[in-house]
Amino acid sequence: MTGTERLVGLTDDVFAFAITLLVLELVTPVVTGPATNSSLAAAIGREYPSLIDFAVSFWVAGLLWMSHHRVFQYIKASDPGLLTLNMVFLFFVVLIPFATRVLDSYESVQLATLVFVLPLLGASLMNGLVWRYASNHHLVDEYTPRGAKRWFTVQGPITSALFAASVSLSFIEPDLTVASWFAIVPAIHFLGRRYSKQD
Repeated sequence: MTGTERLVGLTDDVFAFAITLLVLELVTPVVTGPATNSSLAAAIGREYPSLIDFAVSFWVAGLLWMSHHRVFQYIKASDPGLLTLNMVFLFFVVLIPFATRVLDSYESVQLATLVFVLPLLGASLMNGLVWRYASNHHLVDEYTPRGAKRWFTVQGPITSALFAASVSLSFIEPDLTVASWFAIVPAIHFLGRRYSKQD
């Protein structure tokens, strides 16, 4: 049984790399004709869908990282099983830039929405499984608040359910699905604070 420093360090590096890839996907707006304020504004406007997809991916990746960070405030040891589950979690995280490119290129296609959501579902579920495994194998600090334990236990399923529910909106209008993803971040933050206070 060992500490979690290397595991957390690797996870932070993977998130940093994934977010960097998201930024690199943004392209410089192309101005047609003379470069003026209005022509540059129009060129930036044409990149609006890509900017929205980047913003969604950035905040969702941030949500996953913050969740992982909070969980590992209380996980004080690791073993091979925990390392394996965390690697599966990272597998889904590194798929986010690819899924974002698919969504950006085929935003009007419903399948693109599903491709984007699948890594988010996988990462959310795996984050929950990491906590459950750590709890069941006595890798968690014995002084972890009860509210935090309750929240970490249900956070993965709740987040996954919200992402899964958002897919149903794509049957109505794909843009509604994208808009709903912006709402998930504050919703999870609110629920987390509420659960954590229930000691």
